[in-house]
Amino acid sequence: MDFIAESKKNHIWRKTVWHTDPDEHPLTPAHSAEVYCCEEVNGYAVWYVRKLGKNDGHGLDGVDNGDYLLRFFAKDRRDEALEWAVLSANHDGGVDDTIKALDLLVPAGQKV
Repeated sequence: MDFIAESKKNHIWRKTVWHTDPDEHPLTPAHSAEVYCCEEVNGYAVWYVRKLGKNDGHGLDGVDNGDYLLRFFAKDRRDEALEWAVLSANHDGGVDDTIKALDLLVPAGQKV
């Protein structure tokens, strides 16, 4: 049985947009970009977790790594929260365009 961290039990949807391949780079730090939607006490939160290498070419310059609360939805807007999370984490242009689009949402979000 897999262990699920207590902090992740309230996640209702999650997508890893990009991550380093441990088989190709076993000795380097793990980098990733992910989006998740989770249930909070009074609604639903959409988070962007950005852990990218400083000069790896992903994302926009000037955006720091961190956990960003992109949007918060009321308790009765679960479907809208999920839809917004899914649409935010997917882009027609591929991984780099998706990360850049997420980085553009950062100024309107809140870094935690």
